Amino acid sequence: MTEEIHAAFYPGKPNLVPVLMLHGTGGDESDLLPIATFLFPEHPKLGIRGRVKQNGSNRYFIRREDGTFDLDNLNQETDWLLTAIQQETKRYRLDADQLIVLGFSNGANIAAYAWLNRSTPFKTAVLLHPMMITPPVQSVDLTDFRAFATYGDVDSIVPEANFDQLMQQLTDAHATIESFKNHQSHRLTQTELMAAQTWIKKL
Repeated sequence: MTEEIHAAFYPGKPNLVPVLMLHGTGGDESDLLPIATFLFPEHPKLGIRGRVKQNGSNRYFIRREDGTFDLDNLNQETDWLLTAIQQETKRYRLDADQLIVLGFSNGANIAAYAWLNRSTPFKTAVLLHPMMITPPVQSVDLTDFRAFATYGDVDSIVPEANFDQLMQQLTDAHATIESFKNHQSHRLTQTELMAAQTWIKKL
């Protein structure tokens, strides 16, 4: 694993809050740019690629063949990502505390995990098809944190009970959560993105 950070920055209006793009499995630092542009047209955008390579695909942390997660790797990579966020926001003169995370699947998972298990600079997130990896070890206070999270009822990767458990964990930690369930698989649809856009306009 290299220490090099693969990041991409797309300037926007400097008075608008920056968006952090965290890709799904097999994506890269610019993978979510079309979605970020749809949801946050004029905002500055920063993408950071996960540094784990698994079966040729970029990821933020290891998922074993049996579907379970390597929690040691997850903890290591969460720390790495939070350091990378600080480094890259500094490089591009972005306010890390103002960041809105846009995460899909693997990227949404690590963002939610970081909220429940670390101190994070970002307090607003659009979590597309996230899942609960493991319950938090200790209780955390997420007052002033807010997220929009989506789920598909024919998602073969995220069971509904798992998604509901994650929403409950975030709510129990006092985060303000709006969830959107739709008839879809583990893919993004126009319907959920329109719902996310409506939520963003209310921020």
